[in-house]
Amino acid sequence: MTKRIEQSLIRLLVWNALAGAFLGCVFAAFLLYMDVSNIGTLLARAQYPMPALFLFFGSFAVTFGSAVCGTAIMALPTDDQDDGPGGGRRQREDEADLVLIPVPIRLRRK
Repeated sequence: MTKRIEQSLIRLLVWNALAGAFLGCVFAAFLLYMDVSNIGTLLARAQYPMPALFLFFGSFAVTFGSAVCGTAIMALPTDDQDDGPGGGRRQREDEADLVLIPVPIRLRRK
């Protein structure tokens, strides 16, 4: 992989991670503003709200950032030339007529 392609991929990941983290922080702020499940009230009455807010916003930022990065990676175009089904071995024509026969085995009891 050339250096230019590596830099463009890293740039893609960084921008998508930042966009996802921003969306996560916006969503967390929305949850606090709407006071869903009284989380805003609970944080407002806490003795030390800063660590809780950091964890609250940080967890949403990491979750949304990684989800957006994963989506960006999976949306990248592939350069596969094979249009057929993937994986496995191709079956030879002389193997097509083979039939599986069950073989009995003996079990020894201990």
